[in-house]
Amino acid sequence: MEKTDIRPLVLNILRLEPETQFADVENEIRRIAPNYQSVDELKLHDIFWELLIQGVLAPGINSNNVSLPFIHLTDFGKKCIEANSIIPHDPDGYLKRLEMLVGQPLDNTVLTYIREGLLTFLGGHYLASTVMLGVASEQCIDLLIEVYTNAIVDPSKKLVFNKKIKQAGRSVKNRFDTIRDELLALSIPSHLKDALDIQLSGIFTLIRYSRNDAGHPTGRLIDKDLAHGNLLLFPQYVKRVYGLIDYFKNNSVD
Repeated sequence: MEKTDIRPLVLNILRLEPETQFADVENEIRRIAPNYQSVDELKLHDIFWELLIQGVLAPGINSNNVSLPFIHLTDFGKKCIEANSIIPHDPDGYLKRLEMLVGQPLDNTVLTYIREGLLTFLGGHYLASTVMLGVASEQCIDLLIEVYTNAIVDPSKKLVFNKKIKQAGRSVKNRFDTIRDELLALSIPSHLKDALDIQLSGIFTLIRYSRNDAGHPTGRLIDKDLAHGNLLLFPQYVKRVYGLIDYFKNNSVD
């Protein structure tokens, strides 16, 4: 088995048994995964140590068993397990379930920066993780702008919109405000329109955590909980943006 196959099994077991020990987790994996073999033991131990280093697990279960191989989910670990089905501590599973949620393969640039965001988060670099999500978010907005521009039928309207985008330059805020205001003025399905102010603004907030309106670094510190929250919220933001992208790929703007 690969680590990508073993990790979700470990997380599911920990969800049911937040206080346990190495051997009990391994025995449960042997029971539910017939293809798990003795050669996979080191991979399992790698996963345990990764979760310990990341603060998801800590040694011990009570005052009589305070050391390894006994382990328990930390408060942070419980949040990771319980808060959302898309768990940042399972990077490959996160990306796979994200694409399933969106319903299509993600843009390569978006995917690259999400993956970097996950890996830097797991390495304890929370500002870097948020910066990576910000870049992925900005790419989502740029994809939406491109698709919307192509959907405009009237050449004069397309020219006016292109001029607005050109005037916005690379200012994150100006580009975001331009496309949001444009979409709010349209007659589009209610489920997409309802998402504009909340979900689209949410993805913009991810950009603003690390950069100001001009695109320069803010120097704002990001803690683990905030970075973790960003990763949990991000899939719903991406789903909404891709919903808009799909709509304008299949519908023209008069």
